[in-house]
Amino acid sequence: MKLRIALAALAVSAAAVLVAAPASAVPNMSLVSAVSAVDSTAEKSALASCPTGTRVLGGGGFISGGNRQVSFTRLQALGSSDDFTASAAEIGAYGSAWQVHAYAICGTAPAGLEYVSYLTLSDSSASKSATATCPAGKQLLSTGARVLNGGGRVIINSSIPAAGLASTTSTAYEAQGGFAGNWSLYSYGVCANPLPGLQLVSALVGPDSTDDVVGASCPVGKFTHGLGATMSTPAGQALYGGLYPSGALDQTVAVAMEDADGYAGNWSTRVYAICASCSGGDGGPHGRPAVTGGCRQPAADLPHPRTSIYGG
Repeated sequence: MKLRIALAALAVSAAAVLVAAPASAVPNMSLVSAVSAVDSTAEKSALASCPTGTRVLGGGGFISGGNRQVSFTRLQALGSSDDFTASAAEIGAYGSAWQVHAYAICGTAPAGLEYVSYLTLSDSSASKSATATCPAGKQLLSTGARVLNGGGRVIINSSIPAAGLASTTSTAYEAQGGFAGNWSLYSYGVCANPLPGLQLVSALVGPDSTDDVVGASCPVGKFTHGLGATMSTPAGQALYGGLYPSGALDQTVAVAMEDADGYAGNWSTRVYAICASCSGGDGGPHGRPAVTGGCRQPAADLPHPRTSIYGG
């Protein structure tokens, strides 16, 4: 299988900037990371914790190794503890070692910060969709999803921010061969009063029958507060190896791949970035805040996409 890569400006489509009453931007933004153990345990999680005095706004995850046989089961901002958790499970028996990474986007609490969710019924349907909606007057900052009781046999396919950033919809499919048990799906959203310059951007690659690495970039002067992604068509025969923000918080990246025995049809991947203006800092070049200022700080442990796809 070939690897298809589309980065930032090559495939970015931007929605109109949302018009809202004046609001304060989020200061003290940072990206923090955490990793699980590296072993052959069938399920594992990593928990990235925000610095004291900041709240979790969004985040993502990355799987090292797995050789197309490990998929995410949870990507969630935990408002009760200001952590971001990334969990993954083997789709079937996989004897080699692998690791999951979690990334938390953090910042001073914006006005009206609220964490919302929606849980589907638990049954044996082959696919499920869940939509979490922000309260009236608030808009979406980030998305998340979680599969409950899927036994590693249910794959998160999408977390899609609505065009007006009023809601987010997650979908999941049973893996090839199905799953006999009952399972359910959570959709998660982080909401707040409208931020200045709030904007949804996305990038698309495909459709064709290749693995994907695709990045969506925020406009100059804006930073990633949250992210999402969707895969078209393969319905349980493709999975994410990574969905995460860049260390500079100016781009989001989705790594998507076909499962171990491949998929004959064409499919595509779209990644989303929810961007907004940033507050604080001493100023930097090209309209960006300084690294050591209030807007963002460098992050360690950012992956290389090929590590996930090829299990290296």
